[in-house]
Amino acid sequence: MGHSLQDCISQLPDEILGIVLSGLDIKEAVSTCILSRRWRNLWKLSPRFNFDASNTMRLMFCGHKNRETEAPKYRDWVNQVLNSHEGSSLEQLRIAFDLGKFYTNSIDKWVDFAIVKRVQKLELDLTPAGYCKWNNSVYIFPSWLLDIPLDLPSFDRLTSVCLKSVSITEEDLAYFLSTCLLLERLSIENAPFLQNLRVSGQSLKLKHLEIRYCEKCKNVEVSAANLLSFKYTGPRMKMGINMCFVDVPKLSSVSLESENCEEYIVNSPSTSYLSRLEKLELNLKYMNSGRHTDFPRIFPEFSNLKHLEFKFVVVDDETILFLTSITGASPRLQKLKLKYRINWAQNQIFAWAGVEKNKLLEVFEKEWEVEAGKYSHKCLKVIEFVGWVGIKPDVQLANYFLDSAISLEKIILDCRIPHCIQTSWGEEFDPNEEFDPNEGDREAALLSAVQLGGKLPPKAKLIIL
Repeated sequence: MGHSLQDCISQLPDEILGIVLSGLDIKEAVSTCILSRRWRNLWKLSPRFNFDASNTMRLMFCGHKNRETEAPKYRDWVNQVLNSHEGSSLEQLRIAFDLGKFYTNSIDKWVDFAIVKRVQKLELDLTPAGYCKWNNSVYIFPSWLLDIPLDLPSFDRLTSVCLKSVSITEEDLAYFLSTCLLLERLSIENAPFLQNLRVSGQSLKLKHLEIRYCEKCKNVEVSAANLLSFKYTGPRMKMGINMCFVDVPKLSSVSLESENCEEYIVNSPSTSYLSRLEKLELNLKYMNSGRHTDFPRIFPEFSNLKHLEFKFVVVDDETILFLTSITGASPRLQKLKLKYRINWAQNQIFAWAGVEKNKLLEVFEKEWEVEAGKYSHKCLKVIEFVGWVGIKPDVQLANYFLDSAISLEKIILDCRIPHCIQTSWGEEFDPNEEFDPNEGDREAALLSAVQLGGKLPPKAKLIIL
């Protein structure tokens, strides 16, 4: 049977086998050349090249390998593979390694190769391996390669561009948007000198736009009739960046990761798109006492919102009922997900007026209990707590929704990594980062989850992970 199967595979055209091999790791695909003469050059027809070196990058981050040795190896590896390619076109080219301006000549050649092969998906991920790269050492995207005569190969088939730790100008981005008429996805991360981003054009097919850690970017203007999703990660939105959305009738999913992103939503000059959103993700970062007490109590109505996700860090046993001001503004909300961490910072004192923290917070908590009581959640069916600890913040909010979500079908309590940690006051955390759980914390989280199950409405199911 194995012999028959081998014969069937051998009868496939070279182009089909090349596509099959493209699903393998590059090194695995190259190793098939030893199977037979027929297979010796098949990998050279692969339409996709993903030069992933994540294992090496992890070892560099831990100090077990160094960049000075590994970067030349990576460069030579990419050069060897690309120089051997015999296909007429390329679907995907992904470069992912800690490379900077010193490797400009090589990276320029790779970009030129992508142009000649009329690549469809291009990713340059030059993110540093665990340390900050100085802005003047970042690779500069080759503008001269974009000025191509009409009779030569170009980026005319490009559908996706992802640039990380690449310096690119506003003019270069305008080129991609104006001449790459098939472009549907644009992702820019850590473009150190980008100050303004204008996304507009009547023929624009762009569906997905992502901006991450572009620290100097002050203005983002989006007018894209086909845009479906927008993601932003960066500095304080209240003072650090201005965003304007015009003519985005299909925009249905927005993700914001920034301090004070809730204030941006309330004070944004263009909020008409909010009523059309179906999914909203908010990473509120560190919700210290002074911030959550000032959390907006009135939001624009999210009249079509069905999926809402929060990520945040909250201080010890403080209430998180303030989140209900957003859920209460979402009359059609069906699913709510919270991914959070609780930071123990006991016996902290407000610096101003010398007021004991707990006494003052009791006042704010009672106010939020009154505010939360005004909202109903008639359509809410699924609630998920990721990082369930089983103490006041999450238990209080869970009990609130058990009372107010009359259509609740399922509540998920993920206790696998109870995010209960102890740090100094004011230290920043990334809610996405995972920690090894303390066994005692996990047992306590499981116990409280079981206890909550006794309070469920008759038709609701409790799932404990």
